[in-house]
Amino acid sequence: MPVAAYVLIRCRGATEEKVAEELRKKPHVKRVDTVFGDYDIIAYLEFDELPSSFSVAELYRIVTEEIRQVEGVFSTSTHIVTTKPGKGAG
Repeated sequence: MPVAAYVLIRCRGATEEKVAEELRKKPHVKRVDTVFGDYDIIAYLEFDELPSSFSVAELYRIVTEEIRQVEGVFSTSTHIVTTKPGKGAG
C-alpha cells in the first residue's frame, strides 16, 4: 500500500515561492500549494513503490534531510495519511 503524508511548512520571511519551487523538484513531492494561515506551504508526499524496509524512519529522514534543508524553511509539521488513496474516511 502506498504511503502518503502532508507536510505543513512555515517559511522565513517572504520565501514561500522560492521554497515551493525547490520542493516541486523533490521526487516524492507530488503537490505543493502556498496557503494563507498558520503555515505558508502544504506539500503532499507520496511513496508509490516502497522497499519492504520502508518505515516512518525513512519518512522522517526525507522530511529532515530533504525538506527542512531547503533554504527558507523555518519549521515543518508532518501528517501521515491513514486512508487508502481514492477512499474516503466514511
